[in-house]
Amino acid sequence: MFKLDSPLMNFLGKVCDIMILNVLVIVFSIPIFTAGAAITAAYSVAYKMVKNEEGHITKGFFKAFKENFKQSTAIWLIFLAVFFILFFDYRIMFYSEVELNELIQYGVIAVTVILAMGFSFVFPLQARFSNTVKNTIKNSFLMALSHLPSAILFVVSYAVPILAFYFLPQLGPVVLMLACGLLPYAKSFLFLKIFKKYEVMIANNEQEEESTGEGIFAVSDAMEKMSENNKKKK
Repeated sequence: MFKLDSPLMNFLGKVCDIMILNVLVIVFSIPIFTAGAAITAAYSVAYKMVKNEEGHITKGFFKAFKENFKQSTAIWLIFLAVFFILFFDYRIMFYSEVELNELIQYGVIAVTVILAMGFSFVFPLQARFSNTVKNTIKNSFLMALSHLPSAILFVVSYAVPILAFYFLPQLGPVVLMLACGLLPYAKSFLFLKIFKKYEVMIANNEQEEESTGEGIFAVSDAMEKMSENNKKKK
């Protein structure tokens, strides 16, 4: 039961790794502007954990954080700016004496939902594929819309720790120790399944990429084609 390779010890080891990942994400997100790189690094490590290839958690996190820092930070700041704009829109809607047209209100809500779905894909995508900031953001929305049930599930998952704090405050310490590591780990099972389809298409287009010299832009094209095919099937 207590052998190093027993199911119990493997489970406890995984929990320990998730706790370490949780601490790393929180610490590296404290400066706020580094949160995007921290989230990307968390998914990079989580993918390896799911495939049992994690190695040293801290070392893997630092490596992914450094490699993705520039692009992840740019993506994070773009989304943060848009979220701030939406925040002020909601302030006007609920706390201002100015009455907005119902169509405008519904439009703000629709934009929020679509933005949240794209946000749920963008950093996992950045952690898995090499692309430009523009194409990574574009592909995150394409994937979210073509995998709508999964996108909704990912968005709802953000509310789980908040609801746990509110309805079960006694679990607060547990949530703090696990949430930021457990969510990327749990969602990585589904993300890897989704990404596998795109990775197969990209692998099949490798020769075309080399001959045309499109490089990472061809990756975006491959993802866009796959998303369009998924929509047609539905």
